[in-house]
Amino acid sequence: MSEARGLWIDERQRELGGPWRKVHSDFQMDVPVARVGEGFDPGEFVETLQRAHVDSITVHAKNTYGYLFFPSATGPVHPDLAEPDLLGKQVAACRAAGIKVYAYLAYGWDEWLAERRPDLLAVKRDRTSFLPPVGEQPMWSALCISQPEVRERSLRHVDEVLDHCEPDGIWFDMVYPIRCECYCHRCLSELRAAGLDPLDIEVQRRHKNELHNDLVRALSTHVKSRRPDAQVDFNTQATLGLGERVEQIGNIDIEALPTGGWGYWYFPIHARYARGFGTTVFGMSARFHTAWGDYGGLKHPNQLRAEIAGIVALGVRPEIGDQPPPSARPDRATYETIGEVYADIARAQDYLEGAVPVSEAAIVVDGQPLSHLVSLSDPPEIFPSAHAPGIGGMAKLLSECQVQYDVVESEAEIERYRLLVLPDSLQVGDELAQRLNAYLESGGSVIAAGPAARVRDDATALWPAALAGTTVEPSPFQPAFMRLAGDLGVEMPRYSEYEFALYGEADRWALPEGSPAQVHGRLSEATFQRWQTGWQSAPPVVQTDRPTAVTAAGLAAFCFPLATAYYEHGYWFYRELFRRILERVLPRPLVSSSAPASSELTVTHQAPAEGRGARWLVHIVNYSPLRRAHGGIAGESGSVEYLEDPVPLRDVEVALAVDAPLVAAREVHTGAELELVRSEDRWRVRVPEVPISAIVAFEEER
Repeated sequence: MSEARGLWIDERQRELGGPWRKVHSDFQMDVPVARVGEGFDPGEFVETLQRAHVDSITVHAKNTYGYLFFPSATGPVHPDLAEPDLLGKQVAACRAAGIKVYAYLAYGWDEWLAERRPDLLAVKRDRTSFLPPVGEQPMWSALCISQPEVRERSLRHVDEVLDHCEPDGIWFDMVYPIRCECYCHRCLSELRAAGLDPLDIEVQRRHKNELHNDLVRALSTHVKSRRPDAQVDFNTQATLGLGERVEQIGNIDIEALPTGGWGYWYFPIHARYARGFGTTVFGMSARFHTAWGDYGGLKHPNQLRAEIAGIVALGVRPEIGDQPPPSARPDRATYETIGEVYADIARAQDYLEGAVPVSEAAIVVDGQPLSHLVSLSDPPEIFPSAHAPGIGGMAKLLSECQVQYDVVESEAEIERYRLLVLPDSLQVGDELAQRLNAYLESGGSVIAAGPAARVRDDATALWPAALAGTTVEPSPFQPAFMRLAGDLGVEMPRYSEYEFALYGEADRWALPEGSPAQVHGRLSEATFQRWQTGWQSAPPVVQTDRPTAVTAAGLAAFCFPLATAYYEHGYWFYRELFRRILERVLPRPLVSSSAPASSELTVTHQAPAEGRGARWLVHIVNYSPLRRAHGGIAGESGSVEYLEDPVPLRDVEVALAVDAPLVAAREVHTGAELELVRSEDRWRVRVPEVPISAIVAFEEER
């Protein structure tokens, strides 16, 4: 690993090999589907994949309905499988064509078994299960991962697959314990025998984490005992505590269909966390207009281009989900669309191999193991989230300010970054506070918002040594208000007397006499909570000297949950406040640009290779959503972003603050040479046009 001038580059990632253009072929065929696989032709199958520039694919051995797609002795085989060895022929065709192929096995979702063995189901606290009422469509009839019979059944299927054909690996789905809770007889007995309270949520989550780690270890060990060279992958692993099991995982796959319920912030946050564990990470989008099973839905190529560009920009490999028809013939329109997107990746691949993310900052997180970082489902307890929406808001702020950041757990080596950012959902205890204060004393910078600035065990005080003696009490008013103070008032004269709403909660801070803190805003409040006539709030009439935003000795702190407020309300003032305070604690960001906040800039780095020097790569993704449809999947609340008609960015200036000896710059997709200028301790170029995405390669001398 290397660290220079506060930039973090994880050297472990340079040597990671493997495919770059993967397809996940989801084949969820239930009993009513007849003549399954009757249209499959091995030659047509691989020719279609090759034309689409696909270099790896996951195909189904066993789906979530519990059916297998090869002549299994243990079964159940799909009862109307027209091609009796669909799996074997898919694997053989791919291996002959040099396409990596992995066998999909569903673990904790098996409808066939769930209906026949309800005693194996995960149980909710109200003693109901996830099996739907008879006649209703299942969503996830979760089996309890503690059940030995479920594990033994899965191992038998693994053995059959490995004996029957030679896939390059096994891809396990649904190993993650649903809700991280289970109240079945077996789980209750284990916890009670250990003297633990099974009704305690923390006890439940620790128990499920132990079960999950043990299951991952057992499945991986078994596959490797049979085929040491086999890849072993598990879906949904980018959750807190990943470090406990990462050595058992071949790739970290992040299922994150942006239009399928995950949205456009789930993947980048979890990818910035997962990529810190030194193994290959795949980001999975899909060809669907909405979600899995959307047979008539096909993304516009531009939409998929933007999604895949956003994946590779993070130093992560792309994966596109497909759902073939029952005939198992690959659909022409689908694979021509995938082919357009993967042609871009193939052309740029020389600039992607060995390209490692460069980070100057980190969002620090903690929480119960198996927690997701932002919500994935509604209700969110199906997949528990540790930090939403606090981490979502902080990620948006950093991305819109073009800061290069990772997401790391508080136990990690956080001292390697220039800037640490604490989302308002983080609880800072004594040990972490001591580390943060030492980090500040050594010249680091910290941004803390709202509750993250408080001492966890004493919510009436702040933890930073630079703000020692500051007392805290909650403001009784929602919203309270902020007026600019000090240099911010001078910088923004139009707003120097305006009272900006602090939506949600805010704290009253009282700095001690002689505090070294610079105050950039002060608190105003109403005299009563709200108008009796129903208006949103009473007007701000009481101006106080209490600070709302301060900086001191590398620290920036806000008296309100800035990240949550920005995530929930999107108030432009919060981003502008954050940006101006950020300039005081990170005066020389790695990259800056004239691109709008709707775009995203990320930086990766390639080591020197034969015939060339090192490269610094700035990825620009032009997210340009349309205002078109309201409502999410099947009319759910929220809105889906559509990116298929981008407004091109023109004459985008990019400045890279590195002291490396650069000699040339070019745009990777077009090959166009860009004029490289050294000015104000930065290397600068101007990109003529960014239609959907661009990669600017800054090249060092050989």
